[in-house]
Amino acid sequence: MPIGYLEARKGVRLIGDVTDITVAANAGGQAIFQLSQAAALVGTKTFRIKRIKRINQAGVNTLIHIGTGAALAIVDIMPELWTFAGLNFDFPEADLPEVEFSVDMMAWAVAVPVTIQVEVEELG
Repeated sequence: MPIGYLEARKGVRLIGDVTDITVAANAGGQAIFQLSQAAALVGTKTFRIKRIKRINQAGVNTLIHIGTGAALAIVDIMPELWTFAGLNFDFPEADLPEVEFSVDMMAWAVAVPVTIQVEVEELG
């Protein structure tokens, strides 16, 4: 099977902070990974998701939306992720679509609380 264009490019693997999403719906959207910022950077940096993990503590099955924007205006960049009540979740790169971000990654959940962490590959 031929590898995709994004897979052919290699970058640096980084792990984002553990983030608690505690406000339901788009209004509770939070940054789960922020693009590296430095005055000395040359060119455009982007990143792609390699793994999403943590736990759904909402007490009900819920959907997690991943996208860009700001709270109340987050636009999904990939399909929602279905998680089960009270269980850990781990979506490895084979289970995720091949999408590339050029701005901060945001997330929100239909039911809360949900704790989330991402591993990305930053390309520069």
